[in-house]
Amino acid sequence: MMIPMPRFFRPLRGLFGVRSLITRAATAGSLLLLVVGCGSGQSYLLDSDIPIPPDSPGRATSGIERRDGLIVNLDTVFSEPVEDPAVTIDRLQRRFAESGWRMIERGGTESVVVAIFGKDRRRCRVRVVRNELDPAMSRVAYRVRIDESSSADGASDADG
Repeated sequence: MMIPMPRFFRPLRGLFGVRSLITRAATAGSLLLLVVGCGSGQSYLLDSDIPIPPDSPGRATSGIERRDGLIVNLDTVFSEPVEDPAVTIDRLQRRFAESGWRMIERGGTESVVVAIFGKDRRRCRVRVVRNELDPAMSRVAYRVRIDESSSADGASDADG
């Protein structure tokens, strides 16, 4: 003998069924994938051709200026885990190259590495500083400028 459901629970009857549970779980899973996918898909700074460090939890940006849709002036700092600044620069170099930038200059120490990337007349100075006390709170700083003295092919060594 089945116990009848009390009348005030009848509107909720569909919420407790297996089919309803599967539907709700599938919907929640799809939404989660959409949110995670969209959140992790950002790989360029402010919808530009400047790649950002992967998995950077936060950034502070100032002095943004665009010309013809390109960022020509910008200062930004990312908070990111850095164990080895040279390895971080190597990864960023590949990402910059994929976006048409080329490395002009590179130098540094064990805890600080600076690289300058060029594209046309723009320069992006990337400075990676490992936080010795807490590598998870290290910094990757970008400074983008126009190099007024360079030729259009990016052959100058100036960092802007």
